[in-house]
Amino acid sequence: MKNHRRRSWIVLGCLGVILAVPPGCSLRRYRQRADRDAYQVIAEKSNDPRWDASDFTIQVDPRSRYFDPYDPDCTPMPPDDPAAHEFMHCVDGKKGWPHWHDHGSRNQLENPQWRERLRETVELTPDGQVILSLDSALRLAYLHSPEYQSELETLYLSALDVTTERFRLDTQFYGGNTTTFEHLGRLRRAGGESNMLATDTYFSLNRRFATAGELLVGFANSFVWQFAGPTTSSTLSIFNFNLVQPLLRGAGRDRALEQLTRVERGLLCNLRELERYRQGFFTQLAVGSAGVRGVSRLGGFSGGTGLTGFTGTGQGGLGGVGSVTGFGGGFFGGGAAGGGTGGGTGLAGGGAGQLGGFIGLLQNLQEIHNSQYSLDLQLRTLALLESNLEAGTIDLTQVDQFRQNIETLRAQLLQARTGLESSLDDFKTGILGLPPDLDVVLDDRFISQFQLIDPAITSLQDRIAEFQTHLGEPPDPPEPDTIQTSIEEVHRLLQEYGQQFDVTERDLEAMARQLDHRKRTMTPAELQAFMEATKQTSIDFSKRPERYANLDQRLGEIRENLGPEAIGQALRQLVGWTREFGDEVQTLSLIQARARLETIVVDPIELDPSCALDIARANRLDYMNNRASLVDSWRLIAYNADQLQSVLDVELSGDIQTHGNNPAKFRAPTGSMTARVEFDAPFTRLLERNNYRQSLIDYEQSRRQFIQYDDSINQTLRSRLRNLEQLRNNLEIQRRAVIISIRRVDFSRAELDRPLPAPVPGEASNTFGPTAVQNLLSALSDLSNAQNNFMSVWLNYYSERMQLMRDLGVMELDAEGRWIDRPLDVLLPYVNQTPEAMPPSIPPQWWKMTEPVGTPQPDNRTEPAIPPDEKTQDTPIPLPEPESLPDPLTRPEAATKS
Repeated sequence: MKNHRRRSWIVLGCLGVILAVPPGCSLRRYRQRADRDAYQVIAEKSNDPRWDASDFTIQVDPRSRYFDPYDPDCTPMPPDDPAAHEFMHCVDGKKGWPHWHDHGSRNQLENPQWRERLRETVELTPDGQVILSLDSALRLAYLHSPEYQSELETLYLSALDVTTERFRLDTQFYGGNTTTFEHLGRLRRAGGESNMLATDTYFSLNRRFATAGELLVGFANSFVWQFAGPTTSSTLSIFNFNLVQPLLRGAGRDRALEQLTRVERGLLCNLRELERYRQGFFTQLAVGSAGVRGVSRLGGFSGGTGLTGFTGTGQGGLGGVGSVTGFGGGFFGGGAAGGGTGGGTGLAGGGAGQLGGFIGLLQNLQEIHNSQYSLDLQLRTLALLESNLEAGTIDLTQVDQFRQNIETLRAQLLQARTGLESSLDDFKTGILGLPPDLDVVLDDRFISQFQLIDPAITSLQDRIAEFQTHLGEPPDPPEPDTIQTSIEEVHRLLQEYGQQFDVTERDLEAMARQLDHRKRTMTPAELQAFMEATKQTSIDFSKRPERYANLDQRLGEIRENLGPEAIGQALRQLVGWTREFGDEVQTLSLIQARARLETIVVDPIELDPSCALDIARANRLDYMNNRASLVDSWRLIAYNADQLQSVLDVELSGDIQTHGNNPAKFRAPTGSMTARVEFDAPFTRLLERNNYRQSLIDYEQSRRQFIQYDDSINQTLRSRLRNLEQLRNNLEIQRRAVIISIRRVDFSRAELDRPLPAPVPGEASNTFGPTAVQNLLSALSDLSNAQNNFMSVWLNYYSERMQLMRDLGVMELDAEGRWIDRPLDVLLPYVNQTPEAMPPSIPPQWWKMTEPVGTPQPDNRTEPAIPPDEKTQDTPIPLPEPESLPDPLTRPEAATKS
């Protein structure tokens, strides 16, 4: 009785412990532990500054549009379709789950405060417009881009895959309890009514070893009470273990560690891919060319990780070689160079292609500015033509032709502005992840160098044209006070003109600083012409102060001689003076344009294509990933060769139980021990043979694709270097075209502005030639095209150089993801320029393993071994020479294998 009570208390104590243990951790703790483990394995792999991600997180910034302010473990229900929502509460006449709304509902999906917090990230205008520059666009993109957040989350999931595979090889603990009450009526049981309560408790641990063995250790305890009739009880405890170790098929570290090896290598490659994606993210945002692919997850094992198949590469293959100017992506998204190299052969007129991204928007904006300048110039010229039309010195046909061209240009400007707005909306939604209705204004300081004429001079020319129009419509009769007011107004314009001397002088100084840079790439003939032109520009500017003083003196004389009897003469003198003043402002604007034009230069790239290929092989992160992926394909040969062997497993198991009715009284005589050897001869291995054969072919295909991938990188780099040289030479061509166009516009306007000689008495008035207007229109159109082409060539050179740095693998980004633009000759001493060796082929004896026994096969698959000078210490496939290669079935872990 005493023992019975003791056993009862033991049973009740066990039940109390079981019931006191919580059923599981909270959702928040599970999530936080997953984050901790994932961040830890990512930090482990961040052991190289080239792909450091030690501060990695997938938490969305609270300033982001996509930040979720609710608890992720108790998130409220998003807006649902009303008709579909009914089925959550009643489906097929059955009541639904009543707790769907326990966490409430939400009315909107985006962060309700993201617009108010924009000022924390970017600068705003007083009207609340976002000032969009390259830097601010990059900050907004990293903060709001859903694509970038998806890349981070994919890397996080790849880290979870590693934790899953590590868990498979870690010691795993299990435990639980089953309590059963059973009642049997007296007619159901021969002995009468029965009431039985049974509780079974178990604890176990499971461990898989790197040698493919598996150990299971368990403890179980059972208590049974019988309440009907005489109260009785019984108890039993047992310890048991089971150890299984394969020796042939399914054995060895190559088999047991393959899944873990694959996901560990995959996480490393994904870290590299994330860094390369950041490079492509910048080029995509800046010039509209990503040229890379994103992070990829392997998938396929239990829990979402592992191999996709035991016979293939398991990681998607190397992919295609790509287009003529691009190269195919690797196993882990090695990335294509992205359709075209950007420079191209140029548009009609000698320009380069239209860019995308933020710089493409600025390019469109500057083209609109150039067209607007041409339109303003034509409008100023139209007033002169209409005056000549009234004087009979030009025919109506030419004036109407000029008017029609103005209306055509207005329509083109309207279309260009509409296109710019559409492109800006696409940029906001597609790149930045922001809504299209966000009000932004472009910061065009990046392209301010292409404003060849200062906006202050353009504004001054517009006001001079308005003054000339007003001066041509004086009151009848003209009043001295009106003329005096006009003189004071034009004197203020003259003073503004004088203030432009300092601006133009700074432009000439900037031009002088670029002389040495410009001389380095010129031929002797080009250098002589350039020096003469710059000298003449300086001489022309040196005459401007004297002309300014002369204009000021003559205007003062007109003011002094103004009187009631000399109003008409003063008005005529003022009209002539204003015309000379407009010509003087135009001359200064041409000097300023010439000086600014000469300061726009590019840094020449002097890099041999073979050296460029070596740099790319040694530094490109996707190249490293593709080499690793090729080895993954090679490693599967041994993985599948394992299945061709016999099954030879050794199993050892045993247990020990308690004696009597005491749950803790273990005695040796109650134990048992079993040893078992299982053998299965390899009589039927057709499927395994086919899988092995496929793995050989897969590797050979991957090896060829890798070689083609290497060729495509070589081709892309050679193409980029050619394009850079072509764009550099084209820049000088377009520079000369702009100079010629400026000179043509100046000459054509001067022709129309020059007074015609007085007609001979009795003859008709002299008129302008029939092509005077056509010459001016042609010159204006060519000037606008030349300016656009010049800017396009320079921007494409900038884009090509940026993408060259990315394709060489030497593109540097700062902590905020901005490109650190350094000259290539500064970078080269600090980058690795030692390429890796190409992968070898499969040895002939491995091929022969798949052939039927006794079949004669010519040994024609032998390929030359790697030359000694091409072997490196870091060769990713360290195979010995074909003659000394071991049989792939021979393992150091199992000497008994054959």
